[in-house]
Amino acid sequence: MTVSFTQWKDIREEHVTRIGLERLEEGKSKTALRVQAHQLRELRQFRNLTQSAVAERMGVTIGRVSQIESGEVSGLDVLERYARALGGCLTVSINFPDVEAAGDEAGTTESSTTISS
Repeated sequence: MTVSFTQWKDIREEHVTRIGLERLEEGKSKTALRVQAHQLRELRQFRNLTQSAVAERMGVTIGRVSQIESGEVSGLDVLERYARALGGCLTVSINFPDVEAAGDEAGTTESSTTISS
């Protein structure tokens, strides 16, 4: 018995055309948010903190911490408070892949800032 498989590269264009590039990018963004939210939850658990403890430190409800850990983040200020509640700080990094700094290759130039209160 021979089993054959369809490769994604052979059907991708058809599916992208059907749903549209905008919807595809929206789906990618939502997936990235869910992955990042999962990483926040894992970091909290690694630090042996409960949602209740984080909520108390942030001055929010446990439900709000759950929302944050599900990807429902309304702004950098929320992430900054979450990071502080876990004992860290928020660092924002912007990468310009088409810009070269002296001695750097394109895509390696970064500018970062630490947000603190």
